[in-house]
Amino acid sequence: MNYLFFDIECANCFNGKGKIYSFGYLITDSDFNIISPPEDILINPDCKFDPYVKKNILVYDRALIKSKPKFDQVYPIIKKLMTQKDTLCFAYGSDNDQHFLADDCERYSLKKIKAKIFDIQKLIKLAENKNARKLSIEFEERFGNLGSGAHRSDVDAVRTMMIAKQVCYASKKALHEYFL
Repeated sequence: MNYLFFDIECANCFNGKGKIYSFGYLITDSDFNIISPPEDILINPDCKFDPYVKKNILVYDRALIKSKPKFDQVYPIIKKLMTQKDTLCFAYGSDNDQHFLADDCERYSLKKIKAKIFDIQKLIKLAENKNARKLSIEFEERFGNLGSGAHRSDVDAVRTMMIAKQVCYASKKALHEYFL
């Protein structure tokens, strides 16, 4: 069994609809050995960036982002990653990521990606009996200095995996055992 850890960043969520500009991921086996190294799929969101995103979240040059393919062009890649046989998908605060994917699928008249996505925040609740905080806070608490890379989807996907790995090793339980 393989695990796909991913994170999404959006240019804006105007009118309650996310417009994705970054899908970062990595794939591990069930022992957290990396099978596919971290990658950030950059996407032209074909919209204006929220001023808050531009100032506080965007870590890429907007000209670079605008030069990338739109969501409908990378959809087959993302769909294939998320629907591979024997692969479970994990995100931190997965409800948002699921909504963002659904929003862009609707925006481009694409079929919704039918993948079951499990939430690492719920893992923390199940394994440690506590409410999870923001990814950056949980990561710093467990591993020390956050360093650079916050809000890079590939980096946040790695941080999500590291938290899951730490929780599972401490509990001596496989990640999928918490959810299946």
